[in-house]
Amino acid sequence: AIFVLGLLVFLHELGHFVVARRCGVRVLRFSIGFGPVLWRWKRGHTEYAVSLLPLGGYVKMAGESRPSSELPSVGRSPAAPGTSVGDPATGGVPASVAGEPWEFSSKPVGVRAWIVAAGPLVNYAISILSLWTVLVIGYPELLPTVGRLIEDMPAKTAGVQVGDRILAVEGQPIQTWDELTRIIHRSANRPLSLAVQRDDATLTLRVTPSAREQMDPFGRARTVGLLGVSPSGAFTTYRVSPLEAVHLTASKQMEWLAQTGLSLWAMVTGRVPMQESMTGPIGIVYMTSEAVRMGLGALLYLVSIFSLSLAIFNFFPIPILDGGHLLFLACEKFRGRPVSLIVQERATQISFALLMTMVVLVCANDLNRLGVVEKVRGFWRG
Repeated sequence: AIFVLGLLVFLHELGHFVVARRCGVRVLRFSIGFGPVLWRWKRGHTEYAVSLLPLGGYVKMAGESRPSSELPSVGRSPAAPGTSVGDPATGGVPASVAGEPWEFSSKPVGVRAWIVAAGPLVNYAISILSLWTVLVIGYPELLPTVGRLIEDMPAKTAGVQVGDRILAVEGQPIQTWDELTRIIHRSANRPLSLAVQRDDATLTLRVTPSAREQMDPFGRARTVGLLGVSPSGAFTTYRVSPLEAVHLTASKQMEWLAQTGLSLWAMVTGRVPMQESMTGPIGIVYMTSEAVRMGLGALLYLVSIFSLSLAIFNFFPIPILDGGHLLFLACEKFRGRPVSLIVQERATQISFALLMTMVVLVCANDLNRLGVVEKVRGFWRG
């Protein structure tokens, strides 16, 4: 689990590193992790470092931060330096103050934006590639086999038994439990015909899903149909062709993006509490460990979700994140001059404090959700 997290962070920072080098910017330090430095070495102009906790990293570029006294009133900025007037050969900065050509601050706004955006874009590419790989090599799907029945619910009343496999609903073939769930949910109070395999026989049963109001993951009330059954846990592996996987990957990515947007909106508007919609490093490690036990397909599926989440999160317009740097660059482009160094520094300090507070709260929530807090309480109570 720690290796997977470290790999995602490494690839994110590698995106910044490679694009910066390709754009002619000198990289002074490439660092992965926080805490005590485990390994450090230097090659060329770049110092490489690996620290104990692989939960972050950074790429430090030459000319990324320069004192205000060295900057013209219109030109490049320090932390997110930019250009607007002057010599086109130096990105719009007057040649006398443009700095060295291999400095980040000497590059045009568009080049610097491309360097900043490279990290999240690499994460998004990893998400797409991981999901496509899962679809091609095979992914586990729950079979529509009944494992448990709830008393006084439609399935029990209709004669469904434990071990029955649902073959079709209203003549529509059913291959997975997810397909069955979607059909039943949208069929509240509507009589349905179920084709059921029981031992070597195929039976036809009539059942009417009961209507229940439930809250969806985005905090919206929905009326859904329920049969009162649970899956047996039996699953099979499904595979698709590489070409079909392209279409399914694009469809799934769009679905995840829409769900992420709805989740964020539900959290901002208070419909869904933050502790129910966010997971921190502890929760990520736990879920990754579980996925590792389930096999390569489950692990890559989780990597795809985490990579997409990391890409979206880093594009947030928060000063300490890549999105914040892009916001400063956009302001510079619009205003014709960079945002002042003092404003950038203060905004970064405040956002860092808020982000660390949120990380602590989310980690505490992870510990509580995983039952660690209750176990500690029990230990001290004796």
